[in-house]
Amino acid sequence: IHKDLTKVAQHVVGIDIVQDDIDAMKSHGYDVRLIDAEKMSDYLKEEEFDVILLADVIEHIANPGKVIHESIKVLNGKGMIIITVPNALGIVRFLKSFFKYEQVHPDHLAYYSSSTLETLALTFQLKIEELAWYQFEVRDKRPIVYLSAAIERVITTFFPWQAEGCIAVLSTEK
Repeated sequence: IHKDLTKVAQHVVGIDIVQDDIDAMKSHGYDVRLIDAEKMSDYLKEEEFDVILLADVIEHIANPGKVIHESIKVLNGKGMIIITVPNALGIVRFLKSFFKYEQVHPDHLAYYSSSTLETLALTFQLKIEELAWYQFEVRDKRPIVYLSAAIERVITTFFPWQAEGCIAVLSTEK
């Protein structure tokens, strides 16, 4: 994602808590720093950002409200926060439950829907500019994965809120 962001942004700063991942990104020329998202304002005091992108982040964090609060602190006056998360209401995730299989990533502490993202935004008095959903990207070549993707595409044609992921675009403007 850093490659795409650097094409459209004047300056991109990535943060992570895994030094090996930071080193790998730095080896490609990206500005990535060892910063805990729950304490980012402590490290980014001298910087302001137009956009904070929390792409598949908050589901890994025990206190997502703290990360939202920290994000607001480092935004400029009219900044935006973009959050992407796996959708708790995704149709493929739901269908797997019929086979007594709960699709839970081992690093995820919570799952979100567009409604819970709205609640999180309103808790911090953020304006919801847009809610959207995205389908999962097929990387696995197994037939069952292609079948899952096909089912998702058909269902989300009529019920987009049942896609694999949610996107919330939030602003500090009221």
